[in-house]
Amino acid sequence: MQRRASWQTRRRAPAGSFSRLDPAGAVGLVAAFAVIGLAIGTGSAPARFVDLPSVLIVLGGTFAVTFASFSLHEFARLPRVVGAALSLTPPCALPVVANDALTLAEAARQETLPGLERRVEALARHGFLHRGLMLLLEGADRDAIERTLRREIAAMVERQRSTVGILRRAAEVAPAMGLIGTLIGLVQMLGHLDDPDEIGPAMAIALLTTLYGALLAHALFTPLAEKLQRRFEAELAGAELQLVAALAIADRENPRRLEAALNGLLAPDERLRRFD
Repeated sequence: MQRRASWQTRRRAPAGSFSRLDPAGAVGLVAAFAVIGLAIGTGSAPARFVDLPSVLIVLGGTFAVTFASFSLHEFARLPRVVGAALSLTPPCALPVVANDALTLAEAARQETLPGLERRVEALARHGFLHRGLMLLLEGADRDAIERTLRREIAAMVERQRSTVGILRRAAEVAPAMGLIGTLIGLVQMLGHLDDPDEIGPAMAIALLTTLYGALLAHALFTPLAEKLQRRFEAELAGAELQLVAALAIADRENPRRLEAALNGLLAPDERLRRFD
């Protein structure tokens, strides 16, 4: 029990350590809003592009509708996961995982159980591989290890799908809320055709809500969703590679055959050449 608790603590720790931002993500988002802001600022009367009712309709409506579409628990994970998407920290270095797995596969055919346990403990940063090998050392058979790891991978994919779904849902809702704001502004404008002083504010709501909705959807939510999706795809590839490695080690597979299996999951320029 103590060993399992220790594994859980070590596995969760790296997930929250995102100290540096990825320049491509951060600069891209800032540049998008900066270019639009510059275009507005160089025109006449940039203050006309700021309208509180329009902001409330789009931001408030987008948040409310998106929040209603998901659970509180799913929403609570969003800031941390978005921070991970903008982080410079890679989700999973596949060649490193493959090389460590191959080293352990060679050791598994030679070392005693205590020596193997020490090697497995050193692989705590590779969550799925470490988990599978810990189960192996605890006496689990190959099928039990595969079932456990596949359940964990499926749960990870479901969490990833819901997180990306929040951003994609927000990207869908924001333009719709902009359209709703436009209709509200038009109704208000038509109701005050006899009062020229009321036509201007109503027209501002009609036009600015469409602008705000499009801006949020295409300059914020969609880029974040795409960046998250790519990060999750890399994490899934790493999980699949670790699963293959753990099962091969459980089968005491020849390291040469394991190298060939791992190379099939790696890009051509990342493949191992240990036994060439």
